[in-house]
Amino acid sequence: MFLHYRSPKKTVPDVYMCNLAGADLVHVTVMPFLIHQWARGGHWVFGNTLCIVISSLDNCNQVACAVIMTAMSLDRYLALVHPFRLTSLRTRSKTIWINLCVWAVAGVLALPAWVHSEVLRFPDGLESCSMNLVSRRALLWYTIYQTLVSFFLPLPLILLCYILILCYTWRMYQRNNKARQYSSSVPRDRVVRLTKTVLVLVAVFLVSVGPYHVLQLVNLSVRRPSLAYHTCYYLSVCLSYAASSINPFIYILLSGHFRLRLRRRCTPQGQRLNRTTQHSALRPSQ
Repeated sequence: MFLHYRSPKKTVPDVYMCNLAGADLVHVTVMPFLIHQWARGGHWVFGNTLCIVISSLDNCNQVACAVIMTAMSLDRYLALVHPFRLTSLRTRSKTIWINLCVWAVAGVLALPAWVHSEVLRFPDGLESCSMNLVSRRALLWYTIYQTLVSFFLPLPLILLCYILILCYTWRMYQRNNKARQYSSSVPRDRVVRLTKTVLVLVAVFLVSVGPYHVLQLVNLSVRRPSLAYHTCYYLSVCLSYAASSINPFIYILLSGHFRLRLRRRCTPQGQRLNRTTQHSALRPSQ
């Protein structure tokens, strides 16, 4: 986030990546509170107000991450496959407004958490921060709603965008290869790099978030969860939070522009190059 913020020329992907990193940062910030509750056997000690805030932020960030990833995938599709379409929408200022709208929508979609999260008091004296849903039917509808919004609706859109990008890129490469006209816009290394990037992005999204949402649906039909189920459930939660920790590195370090900025900030040679560039920019023309 720091490198993107300090970048003098922020691009449209920079805006999306900054927001994704911000969402993941908030997600990781609430994690210690939830870990503390799990480590104490489900006991919540931080009060009802913080319970509402932490649960709501957790739900809001799940939705925000999914929607930002979907918007970023659509932006990549437009930029690579239809670079001259909707160019008026693909400006930095409008992208900022789009992301603000994403956060507003995520806040609205997290309203159930704001309304129903509270500290539940059980007969054995345990106080746990959870969703106070009055019936099993309410739990059913909320679980379906959460999994659809956070996973099962964004997933096909993300897959569709990247599949279309890959198909277009490979088609252009093969056409150039067959005609023996090697266009600099679609070199082989770019095709291979893009293919690897797509596979990494989709795999991380599926492996990290998928098991949690699938187990949420399975839980609806489980009357008495076994030890194996509890173990798988907590492992899926750990996977989803681990993904929030590494998502910024995956999405940003795959960018050549980011690696160049990182090298310029963190290496002596890069810092000298920065100073030289700034000095040249400030030098008056003769």
